[in-house]
Amino acid sequence: MNDLPRRRRSIFPGLLLIVLGLIFLLHRINPGLEIGHMARIYWPFLFILWGIAKLIDHAAASSAGQARAPLLSGGEAALLVLLAFVLIAFGMRDWVHDRFPNVHIDIPEFRQPYSQSRELAAQAIPSGSRVTVETGRGNITVHGGAGNELRVGVSESAGGPSESAANDRMRSVSVVIEQSGGGYNIHPVHQSDFEETVTVDLDVELPKTASVTLHTPRGNINASGIAAVLAARAENGDIEIHDASSDVAAQMEKGDARITGVAGNVILKGRGNDVEIGDVAGDVTLDGPFIGSTIVRKVGKTIRLNSQWADLTVAQLTGRLEIDSEAIKLSDAAGFAKIQAHNKDVTVENVAGQLDIVNSHGDVKVTSAAPPREAINLTNDSGEVELTLPAKSSFQIAAYSRGGEVESEFEDPSLKSTGEEKDGRLNGQFGGKSGMLGPKITITTSYGTISLHKSS
Repeated sequence: MNDLPRRRRSIFPGLLLIVLGLIFLLHRINPGLEIGHMARIYWPFLFILWGIAKLIDHAAASSAGQARAPLLSGGEAALLVLLAFVLIAFGMRDWVHDRFPNVHIDIPEFRQPYSQSRELAAQAIPSGSRVTVETGRGNITVHGGAGNELRVGVSESAGGPSESAANDRMRSVSVVIEQSGGGYNIHPVHQSDFEETVTVDLDVELPKTASVTLHTPRGNINASGIAAVLAARAENGDIEIHDASSDVAAQMEKGDARITGVAGNVILKGRGNDVEIGDVAGDVTLDGPFIGSTIVRKVGKTIRLNSQWADLTVAQLTGRLEIDSEAIKLSDAAGFAKIQAHNKDVTVENVAGQLDIVNSHGDVKVTSAAPPREAINLTNDSGEVELTLPAKSSFQIAAYSRGGEVESEFEDPSLKSTGEEKDGRLNGQFGGKSGMLGPKITITTSYGTISLHKSS
């Protein structure tokens, strides 16, 4: 006869099953919820849950005269491995979505997506109307038409265990055109249900003279042929705008932006990946960290860029400005340029106006195909500075390298090169007629060489 007390079973496996059920329930209620990010923050909760379960097991076993449950049984270990696998899967999905917003990785749920398309009845709207287009989840495409009619095409998609179930979900969604305050608002109704948000893509044709506001939290925006003011906001998706005859304002959180052919000003705010802006008649303002490559070309007025890596202003860009993780490259500006950066190499070619560069922990290289007409001020910290000018240039120069050298291919009796211990200096004037002094060039760096080169 066995007199050993019966071992009590732990309540920990039951609690783990509750946690797994809650995770899948939250995903069904809100598929966009970043469960992987939450797991990275709240994973110590599992130790708290484990400790509470073991305290309850110990108290219950003591009161019942039973042996305590083991610290970790084989079943509990298997459930922990399953829970870890689920949380890692959600974490990988969130990681991929952060870096590639257009790639969607869904946790398998035995569901198949279905879709359908339809068109709303066209209606005439007054010239110059305000039109707002919104969808909770989906892409927005807007293009200006020749007439005064508003036409809306709708493409819906939803998941479900069967086609009929998915169709029922899509039939519950309606897209309405509401008129209020002299404007028109196009948006879905009942887009979200107890399962998830039905994807509703909107394709809108409207009069070119209409001012347009576009918004989608999850989807891309594409607009073309709009003659009035255009505003677009996409939290998780790309923005593409071209052939706009007035001002464009865009805001984004994740994704790429491409804005070209704008007769007015362009403002892009937020954060994102790759940015391309070109053929803009007015000003361009970029405000926010864009971690990919930023390319700007042909801007009629002024470019202003503000980010945690660089702050710059360039007037009348006839060429190209490119910024990536390692370098800033500017070529061909008819006006002035002012660049402040750190941890990047700065390369500038053919700036006709005054040039001011302040850089740190990177090299600076400036080249001009024409003799300078305005002042050049180059300040660098822990980097090389290289300036190349035509041989027929005339200028005044004050160059100083702390802990480095100054090398020059320009020779003139008034140019004096001196070295003080480990410091290099070059001061004086080159070229120019008597009484006609050229523009002032000031170069300062530390722990780097200053090089002046002649171009033919």
